[in-house]
Amino acid sequence: MDPKDCLAIVDGTLHAEGLGAPVTIVRDCWGIPHVRAQSSHDAFFGQGYCMAQDRLWQIELIREMAYGRAAALLNRGLLGLDQQNRTLGFARLAADEWKRQSPRARSALAGYAAGINAAIATQPRPFEFEQLGHTMAPWSPVDSLAIIKLVSNGMQWATKLKLGQVSAALGPAAANALLPVVPEGANLIVPSGLRWAGRPHPFELDVARAMGEPDGVVAAGGGSNCWVIDGSKTASGSPLVAGDPHLPMSLPAQWYVVHMECPEFTAAGPCNPGYPGPVFYGHNTKVAWTMTHAQGDRWDLYRERVRRGADGPEYLYRGEWHAFQSRTEHYEVRGGDATTATVWSTRHGPVVFGDPENDDEVIAARWGLADACHDMDATLDVLHASTAAEARAGFRGYDSVSGNFCFADRAGDIGYQYAGRLPKHDPVLVPVPGWTGEHEWAGYIPKGELPAQENPECGYFITANNRTTTPDYPHYLSYMAYRFRADRLHELIDGQERFDREDMRRIQGDVTSVAARALAAIFAAAPVAAGLPEQVRALFATWDSMLSPDSAAALAFDAVCEVLTERTLRAFLARAAVKVSVTPTEERRILIDQIQGGEMIMLPAGMTWDALIGEAIASASAALAETFGDDPQTWRWDSRHEMRWRHNLGRQPELADALNLAPVGIGGDGTTVFATTPDHDKSVMAGVSYRQIFDLSDLNAAQICIPPGNSGQPGSPHYADNVERWCDVEYHPLFIDWADIDANAEARLELVP
Repeated sequence: MDPKDCLAIVDGTLHAEGLGAPVTIVRDCWGIPHVRAQSSHDAFFGQGYCMAQDRLWQIELIREMAYGRAAALLNRGLLGLDQQNRTLGFARLAADEWKRQSPRARSALAGYAAGINAAIATQPRPFEFEQLGHTMAPWSPVDSLAIIKLVSNGMQWATKLKLGQVSAALGPAAANALLPVVPEGANLIVPSGLRWAGRPHPFELDVARAMGEPDGVVAAGGGSNCWVIDGSKTASGSPLVAGDPHLPMSLPAQWYVVHMECPEFTAAGPCNPGYPGPVFYGHNTKVAWTMTHAQGDRWDLYRERVRRGADGPEYLYRGEWHAFQSRTEHYEVRGGDATTATVWSTRHGPVVFGDPENDDEVIAARWGLADACHDMDATLDVLHASTAAEARAGFRGYDSVSGNFCFADRAGDIGYQYAGRLPKHDPVLVPVPGWTGEHEWAGYIPKGELPAQENPECGYFITANNRTTTPDYPHYLSYMAYRFRADRLHELIDGQERFDREDMRRIQGDVTSVAARALAAIFAAAPVAAGLPEQVRALFATWDSMLSPDSAAALAFDAVCEVLTERTLRAFLARAAVKVSVTPTEERRILIDQIQGGEMIMLPAGMTWDALIGEAIASASAALAETFGDDPQTWRWDSRHEMRWRHNLGRQPELADALNLAPVGIGGDGTTVFATTPDHDKSVMAGVSYRQIFDLSDLNAAQICIPPGNSGQPGSPHYADNVERWCDVEYHPLFIDWADIDANAEARLELVP
């Protein structure tokens, strides 16, 4: 079957059950749908309808992941993920949460669901459904709530399992070595312009309290850049709002851009597939916003002592034994045998490691989002906001979202707001005894006490997953803090007095690495033998630390770092009694922290960093010469550093050509503003998943780019029409003026009740 035979119907008139009044959907030449409705309910209906037209396969897969049914949809390879997500209980929590939603939140979620169901009833089946012989069940508002649970879980529980196992096997100092370093002088988010004062790492004593021997793997984390610049520093005299989230690059894209208008509000921006929005980025014609992941720590792990009682296993709490709660989960597997598993829970939450029927100790996870959340109300508050102050109130209302929101209004006010529901708990990063009652939460941090600031004297806010605020802040937020992109953004923005949209484009395309700059100086001084290693060392001595696509030094730098990582971090963690998984992004960050800090814990016995770097240069030089030739002047970073977009079904050889895209050589890495994170095999696994530049003087002139394209339909002209634009840091408009929308219209669909 040709994918073009399955494309959505985007022209004409269709009857849609569930509408209150007609809805017009105009699609522009960049594949962006523009929805005009006569009520808020119908606007979300139109959004859901468009989402299903372009992304029905994607939202079905995400829904099945949230419900722990992905193995039944695809294959046994997803069974482990299903078991994890059923254990954490996203779908069960969402069903309870739906009962506690406000009437207006219910209306928005129900309208969105009705739009999806209307598209299921009136549109052709997606190409992927045809290949799998799949029929989609109706969408429920609960499905959207389950998806926001899935995407907001943060996975800190898995990181704490990793830290616990490393501490148990190699000692607390080893666990500390895996935590992000916040050096003296590192840039903070708020108060804007301040820097870390150089106190010791805030979690050293907590890791030293590690107990037990838990197991598990670490989750991959997302990253982002965002900033807002006051109108006093811009060419237009109005604020500039820019942002670019960094996520695994996927087909379809991670985001879906839509513009919708109704009497109650107008909104434009990227939305999460399967959930109404825009939430994280966008504007409502009066306020524009952008954000980075705040990586708020909403998880704690509890060691539970177990005994086998007459009626089943029991756990100890404050001197008394309590029965575990349990349920049996049944898992279907496509092309394989079904299986069942028991999920156990204590007062603290589900058991994520261990078996109460066989082990004397297990680990349970408590999550701050297990209680009902009210994110749709917060989204509606933001969409209706007329001022920065009203938008701030909306951002404070978010429970699931853990974000650093930067925003501005048409009047010229700019602001920052930390968002999300966070527990009041100690910053303990390893499993703690659950039987003592000493580590219970004291409720949640009041939303009014979360970090916030408005109209700073320096004239801007910058966030890039760096440390949030000063040591005297009274609450624990997160142990995560990545400094490199934030430090580079401060270099770029501190050093300029006035900015326009072209400056925002230049900054978003920046491939200079402050991390590489520091390490290149160290590499250039390392002892090496004459010949090719000496030529490679000379590359570092003259390098501008730009990871440009044609840079030989960037290729050599990455190769040397790979050898160093293999001989230090990976070899060090291999000594643990259990397997420890660390993402490529974490590996590079840990290596940089170790070298810059002169740490010795991961060095091979009898080795110094200088000697090891010299050996790594020699080893990397030989490997590069074998692959790319023995003349370093001909080497290029983009010959190895590639962005690859692959579809879930593209692993099947017969579907690969129809679904996957050809790899594209690219610059940057995980430490540059233009973030492109390399995987171990040098395909790029993550990167900038969306860009936006908003000038509050004219939001109709908004500039965006969503790679690889806004459509998730193979065969659509908008499936991958933004790849070249993304590589070149180019943009296209996101119009909200209907004259411009109509002038660039590609299709027009009328939905009638």
